[in-house]
Amino acid sequence: MISPLRYRPVAPLVLAAALACSSGGGAKAPEAAPVPAAPPSDIPPVRVPLGTAPSFEGIATGNGWADGSASADAGARYFREVSGSRGQVFELKNDATGDEKDKACGKDWRTSTARSVAVVTPEAGKGSVGFTLSATAYARRGFWRTKATLSCTTINYTEAQAATMARGQASILLGGRAGDREELVVETTGSNSSEWALSVTDSAGTKYAPTSVGGTLLAAVPGAGRYSVAASVTARVATAGGKDSVEQRLKATVRVSSLRYALAAAIGSPPLGNLDASFAVDVPAAALAAPMDAALAGYQPCAAKPGCAGKVSDLSVNATSVRAAGGGAMVQLTLVGKKRAPIPVRLVGSLVVRADSLRIVDLRLADGQPQVSKKRDLTAAVSLFAVRASSVAAPLAPRRGAAESELRGRFPVRVGDLCVEAPTTAAGFIGTTPASDSTAFRVYFGLTPTPLQPCSRPK
Repeated sequence: MISPLRYRPVAPLVLAAALACSSGGGAKAPEAAPVPAAPPSDIPPVRVPLGTAPSFEGIATGNGWADGSASADAGARYFREVSGSRGQVFELKNDATGDEKDKACGKDWRTSTARSVAVVTPEAGKGSVGFTLSATAYARRGFWRTKATLSCTTINYTEAQAATMARGQASILLGGRAGDREELVVETTGSNSSEWALSVTDSAGTKYAPTSVGGTLLAAVPGAGRYSVAASVTARVATAGGKDSVEQRLKATVRVSSLRYALAAAIGSPPLGNLDASFAVDVPAAALAAPMDAALAGYQPCAAKPGCAGKVSDLSVNATSVRAAGGGAMVQLTLVGKKRAPIPVRLVGSLVVRADSLRIVDLRLADGQPQVSKKRDLTAAVSLFAVRASSVAAPLAPRRGAAESELRGRFPVRVGDLCVEAPTTAAGFIGTTPASDSTAFRVYFGLTPTPLQPCSRPK
């Protein structure tokens, strides 16, 4: 059995010629139907929210400050705040020592010390950007002895303190369409310090509060644009409390990626505006034209009583064609009758998917045909032809099932330590557009993936 998907649209002029040849004798052949005018204005609009290809660009920059003192003297203090260069390793070091040696009586003394080190190391990969933060603060208490009566027995202490902050900033440019749903996925390690801070902002300074899923942060942002993810760690130490020396070393990492970009790379096409994953099946217009032509063959809806009034009782259809138009379909019927020139009629309708088949619904007379719309009997006949034409369907199996299975096979999509899974429900019909030309419908379906969640263990 030949699949209806392989049929081709029936050419109205060929059928008209055939009818002329079979009319016999010297009867005058009906005139050929004129070429349709411009497409009517009531063609259903395209309602498929096709996604725009996303892009991800990112570069990290480091900066920081250092603050410390080894004694109360101004010469034993420091404070510096420095900014680094884009994409380059940032390093800031400072230290100070006390003057215990100069003040000591005898040789029993120890130099007080304060030291601060901040390092920011940028990291970049395909579809991600990040940095590693390192902050080290060290302080050592100094002492010296002074003479008491005859010997150097009185001991004096110098307290020291140090602090340092390492800050990284990932500047991100998301390409695509503003307003599309998007999430920045921020993976962090070492962020349990009491002086850890992270922020997500856009170029206008608007802040986006991230939510936590497992150990990963998610920031919902409004699609394409420029964003900044900044984080810092601060180390602080002091010898107060009797400790001779104290040191704090902090290290943290930040890596940022885009959910939309990761989905596009995994499924092989841009997600829709709402992050749904889509697939399409092309259906030739002939798959609807052929069964429609068969359903209308010999059909004379106005022949039986009560009829359609007027002189249209002998009207029938001798040619049918279907083509994709906007987000729907345009059907052209050529109506014929005794002693009547062929009447070309254009109908427009929407498309739906029911029982795994493509169907035309709400088929109605297109705008711009006063020669039909101003005649009540002809309008009544056309409406009955439209009802009969709407009864046909073009099966989508097996190609719809194969396309959906192929898309599901691309899940789960891993984004950092989280995953997006395919839904358990079947793909939903989104809408249609013309395929490469109007001779075929491109039928779109969408899968709504799960939210980002911890990846399940392999079975």
